[in-house]
Amino acid sequence: MGVVNFVFRASEDLQVLENYSDAPMTPKQILQVIEAEGLKEMRSGTSPLACLNAMLHSNSRGGEGLFYKLPGRISLFTLKT
Repeated sequence: MGVVNFVFRASEDLQVLENYSDAPMTPKQILQVIEAEGLKEMRSGTSPLACLNAMLHSNSRGGEGLFYKLPGRISLFTLKT
């Protein structure tokens, strides 16, 4: 298998979560908004949901992460305040 050439920047997720900050969102919901608003070009043959999920998890760890994963919930994220 080839290397997946698909990278999410935190800025896209930040924009989505800032605009829809009334409730935590799953990676799938965030991806749907990114696609609907044209914030990221989606290419065939990539795994955008898997890449987004990995980026959200890695940026929700530690004190300097941008996102907060709700404890006890599977993959619900919000912005750190």
